[in-house]
Amino acid sequence: MDFRVSIGSDLPREALRKILYDMICEVFFVELINYEVEVRDRSGAQQVSIGCTYFSLSIDLDEEEDYIKRFREMNLEDHGVDTNVPISIQFISRTFDIGWLKMLEVIGKILQLNDKDMLVEDDTSYPLIKRVKGSLLINTHLDEYQTSYLAKEDLELLNYPYLEEDFFKDRE
Repeated sequence: MDFRVSIGSDLPREALRKILYDMICEVFFVELINYEVEVRDRSGAQQVSIGCTYFSLSIDLDEEEDYIKRFREMNLEDHGVDTNVPISIQFISRTFDIGWLKMLEVIGKILQLNDKDMLVEDDTSYPLIKRVKGSLLINTHLDEYQTSYLAKEDLELLNYPYLEEDFFKDRE
């Protein structure tokens, strides 16, 4: 199952890689101590790639400025967010339930990183969560499956105040 987290960031990609790696290690601290989880950094010159037992995330470092500009314009037009770093996330299907909860914790840490815009989309490019001008919004226009993994008790893992909103009410 593929997701994308798009964030606004002024950090160089290499610094962002280090921060994301540290965040993932912090989220899995107990599991790492007990050797229940492995976190790997397979970053290279063209890509930041961090994987763990439940998911992997990557940032393409070779993205051309034109692509990032189009990406920013698309996210502004389609979702009202100003983001410049697309992070691809691939979950291991059989452990999605555990991986998603851990990813919510990582997203919560990303929210603490800065107050810039953010967008979380599932494999249908469907906006689930977005932060616009410092306000975190959770989409209420969800199907049954999306509703199950955005349950209120799971969203507490974000450790960030949020409002609920139908992202599609203005499009109808």
